[in-house]
Amino acid sequence: MFGRLIRIGGIQIMDNLKNGPVKISQVKNSVSLYGSAFDLVLSELMISGLVRKFDKDGEEYIELTELGRNIINYGPYYGPYGGYHGHKHHEMYHGYW
Repeated sequence: MFGRLIRIGGIQIMDNLKNGPVKISQVKNSVSLYGSAFDLVLSELMISGLVRKFDKDGEEYIELTELGRNIINYGPYYGPYGGYHGHKHHEMYHGYW
């Protein structure tokens, strides 16, 4: 149930952090997560090591970690057959058309 929320919200937050550290208040205003949903997604990103939080001049900032900067450039992995479930998938399930 929360997987889609965390995935979509996490992508939105990480997209806002591509250019460097950003105040948490600015990120809250630019994503479509509110209240506890924002806190949940931000906590999941910090637990997984993709984002870190720090204080600067009395404000809370977040930024991508090295892992976060590297992982944002990768798309989904479809496996050795490119998402086609093996080289015989088309013949086995759909026949020859």
